[in-house]
Amino acid sequence: MKTRYFICMLALILTGISAKAQEKKVKIKLSGFVAAESYFDTRKTVNSRDGAILLYPANELLDSEGNDLNDQSAFFMTTVQSRLRATASGFEAFGAKGSAVIEGDFVGTSNDKTGLFRLRHAFIKLDWEKDQLLAGKFWHPMFVPSAFPRVLHWGAGIPFGILNRAPQLRYTRKLDGYTTLSFAALSEMDFKSSGPDGASVKYAQQSSIPEFTAQIKTNLTKGLELGFTAGYKTLKPLTVNMNGVKTDETLGSYYFNTWLGVTGKKLKWNLQGIYGQNMFNFFMIGGYGVKNVKANGDYEYTNVSTMNLTSDLFTTTGNVRYGLNLSYSKNLGADDNLAKGSDGKFIGLYSRGSNIDHLCQIAPRIEFLSGKMKFGGEIIYTGATYGTTQVDGTVADTDLISSTRLLLHVKYTF
Repeated sequence: MKTRYFICMLALILTGISAKAQEKKVKIKLSGFVAAESYFDTRKTVNSRDGAILLYPANELLDSEGNDLNDQSAFFMTTVQSRLRATASGFEAFGAKGSAVIEGDFVGTSNDKTGLFRLRHAFIKLDWEKDQLLAGKFWHPMFVPSAFPRVLHWGAGIPFGILNRAPQLRYTRKLDGYTTLSFAALSEMDFKSSGPDGASVKYAQQSSIPEFTAQIKTNLTKGLELGFTAGYKTLKPLTVNMNGVKTDETLGSYYFNTWLGVTGKKLKWNLQGIYGQNMFNFFMIGGYGVKNVKANGDYEYTNVSTMNLTSDLFTTTGNVRYGLNLSYSKNLGADDNLAKGSDGKFIGLYSRGSNIDHLCQIAPRIEFLSGKMKFGGEIIYTGATYGTTQVDGTVADTDLISSTRLLLHVKYTF
């Protein structure tokens, strides 16, 4: 019912905008796509949105007879990726060319909202000759539109590639015809950090400090792009400690990525390296934990770091196209030893895949194009080495658990 009301309201807004556009020559464009996907998994996986978002295979879960309960195949179908986008352009403000975008899909903001319309992007952009200002919800600067893996399965190759959209204020300066430099202040929305009460935006909000990033991107020669991003975020997991006393303990985390894009006449190759602390809100393994409990009951925190590598090679011409994605993710452990209680358990560990040493993925794909229609197939092999989490956040005594997903992708773009 909420989805129906939202779509009706969107239609009314667009009708009003269209009427104004005719007066002021503002161009309104509707675009999007309808996508239908079918999946077959050889094993239970750690996933989201009714399985549409694949992370990695689930660990062994043995019954009383030693049978692995997670050694179970599954088949399902979904259309939640389908997307609608409205773009307004052609207006001017403050001497700049302006544009505005609002976009949504049906992935939902949490598992219990799968299938409901959600806000993906909503931003205003002002372009001067050498300067650009963007305000609203848009791709996090760590997500590079020209360099992310072009895999068919949802999520831009997570948990290996970056996926994050965030409310932000971003300024970009063209240094010359080849190089741009940008700075952004951000907060969290649907891509949330974890903490004592699960995933929530409140840990970032309570810190009262925006997240900050800087990025430089350059085209060294025609068809060769190189870039680097650096960022820093602050969380305050608790405002009241375990003794019921106000606490001001915070955690600072930094992250980096660098990428290389090589574009030829028929091929493109994207290579990206990522290092970061507390990468939970980027849908990667890692996070943070408690390293010490002070005498007054305050928690002190330490980051769990992650390193990722992705390589995506694909053809760009013809009605039949091929691609191959290779990815690797490594748990680098915590900066300081994690605190344990008298029961031998970690006092607080807010980390995705804390019992995983590393992940790997191989995903070949093929696409058949006819006009705006696409049929695609992809085989996604994912391996995870599960073990025992050590006091330094690393994982020992590991065993490889793997799964394979067979994906059929059908899409019409309009």
